[in-house]
Amino acid sequence: MAVRLLENWLDKKQEETRAFYRELNCQPLKEPDIIFIGDSIMESYPITELFLTSKQLVNRGIKGYTSELLRKHRDVHIFGHAVDKIFILIGTNDIEKEISKEATIHNLEVLFHFIARNHPLTQIKLLSVLPVHEGNSYQKTVHKRNNQKIQELNQAYQELCLSYVFADYIDVSSILQDEEGNLPKAYTTDGLHLNAKGYKVLSTLLQKEL
Repeated sequence: MAVRLLENWLDKKQEETRAFYRELNCQPLKEPDIIFIGDSIMESYPITELFLTSKQLVNRGIKGYTSELLRKHRDVHIFGHAVDKIFILIGTNDIEKEISKEATIHNLEVLFHFIARNHPLTQIKLLSVLPVHEGNSYQKTVHKRNNQKIQELNQAYQELCLSYVFADYIDVSSILQDEEGNLPKAYTTDGLHLNAKGYKVLSTLLQKEL
């Protein structure tokens, strides 16, 4: 019962955020050059504070998102007439919800085709799924996620991007893991999400990709 109530609350919040994004997309003061899309890790990313660029950056992440939701509502997250790049960070919730790797890749392929058709000059930057910290103190947040499943999904991401000239796979996991492959405690709030230091490290890598 409690799980169902939480899911209903999340569904409602997601739709509220999508409605807000739709309204913003219809009346932007500036056209986006670069769009960031994905789940809660992306939604919380303070991109305007951590990147040095004159380009117009827009964040369209939504908490609790899976690749399926990103596929279904792709028109909400991607807009503009001259988008240069789209950064995608998605997949950790697919693992949590036990969505098959094949289904996740299918959802991303549909998204890739949508971007290629509607934004043919746009370059896709698909980020690797971030590692988690598998320690006992973080299990209430991490749940079913583990780094082996994350590595397997990231391998599939890398292979996917090799099939598209307009898509690059960006390995951010290697700089956000300790010797045991966990997300370092110094970079996370709960074993899953990044803190300010973690976002700073991530931004150092992504800066050259803008």
